[in-house]
Amino acid sequence: MTLEELSRLDYKGAMDLLFAYTTDIKRHEKDMEALRKDLALWTSRVSLAEAKGLADLAAGARGQCAQLETRLADIQASRAELQRDADRIREALPGIKSRERSIDPDRLQAELDMLTGEAMDPGKAKLERELDTLSGSAQSADPLDALKRKMGLSSGKDPEKPGESS
Repeated sequence: MTLEELSRLDYKGAMDLLFAYTTDIKRHEKDMEALRKDLALWTSRVSLAEAKGLADLAAGARGQCAQLETRLADIQASRAELQRDADRIREALPGIKSRERSIDPDRLQAELDMLTGEAMDPGKAKLERELDTLSGSAQSADPLDALKRKMGLSSGKDPEKPGESS
């Protein structure tokens, strides 16, 4: 596994891959154990055939031993490669996890736009903000006048201002 491949993984993907590698490593260990038992069996058959003086049978058993040793070496090499990759993933996991925890400003802006409705209709959201600003500035600073307007007691004109008539 290269560093480039590791950089493309997200945390869940890395964990899934690590789980798959660990499973394969365990499977290889069981296969190696079974091959070692078979190799021990065939090695004992070689020695038995040699002890009985059956050279052709001993040669056949040695051929089986050679095949088993080759398969065992292949599985050991594959297991070692998987173990190296699993170790690399374990080393990279903290970095991958921290990359996920960092804040993506574009993603955050998109989520805010969705929450405010700006993503669906940006013109409407802008218009609503402008109307809220206008209505907020149209209200007087005096809370008593605001309450009178709310209750309908005032016509909206201030009698104390010159030039206005009630």
